[in-house]
Amino acid sequence: MAKHRRLNKRLDASHVRLYGWMLNSRAYLSLGCPARAVLIEISRVYDGMNNGRLGMSVRMLAERCHIARGTVRIALGELQDRGFIECVTAGSFSQKIRLASEWRLTWWQCDVTQAPPEKPFMTWRPEKQNTGSKYPATGSNQNHPAPQNAL
Repeated sequence: MAKHRRLNKRLDASHVRLYGWMLNSRAYLSLGCPARAVLIEISRVYDGMNNGRLGMSVRMLAERCHIARGTVRIALGELQDRGFIECVTAGSFSQKIRLASEWRLTWWQCDVTQAPPEKPFMTWRPEKQNTGSKYPATGSNQNHPAPQNAL
């Protein structure tokens, strides 16, 4: 007699797991709201055995997140720049075939290439920005002569 695996509906229900160490990283805290929404939507497709084949098009993400397609492109760029996702297969659009881009979440092992989880977002640092004023202080008033008393 074959034993059947009993499923615990509460534990086996599909869910998105975002760890505290990831949410507290500098890279995650620097993301805008659209990029966070896109990350969650891409993570929703992951079922534990399809990392590297997470097919999500810009149009699909725009519909799911209720944001414009241009905003989705910017959000995907943010996520790739910070190291949360990698594009495994670039999408294409022609009259006959529409292929969505396939993504990989970098904190899980890639099921296509068997690459280990790299977590590059944990070492991400913001670029140094010019914190100086765009109007430099000169210390002396060389351009303007001192007013003379006309008595």
